[in-house]
Amino acid sequence: MSIHIGQIIQAEVESKKLTQKAFGALIHKHEKTVPDIYERTTMSIDLLITISAVLNKDFLSVFYNEEPMNRLRTDEIAKLNLQIQRVTEENNRLQKELDLSKNLVETQKELISFVKDQLAQFKF
Repeated sequence: MSIHIGQIIQAEVESKKLTQKAFGALIHKHEKTVPDIYERTTMSIDLLITISAVLNKDFLSVFYNEEPMNRLRTDEIAKLNLQIQRVTEENNRLQKELDLSKNLVETQKELISFVKDQLAQFKF
């Protein structure tokens, strides 16, 4: 991977005008360890998630365009789109079934009303 996550984090910290001490406090690290974070090309997911939360930026998304994350993400999106398609089709089917049921109920109401009228005529 050609991504230098530490430099990306450093740029974000600097854009927010945070000092090393302030940033370190936010991520529960001593200020002297912050330069080490900036030098890292890799880091633990836990730390990356913590930094993402503190800086309100998704640093994991930086890796989405790199393999294998790109392929995994593409596969996941395809699966989700298929699920959406299936749910939409099922929803449409159920909506048609509901409409048919409503029509049936209306027809039954009309039939009941008709039968009541017919019975009323025979009572005389």
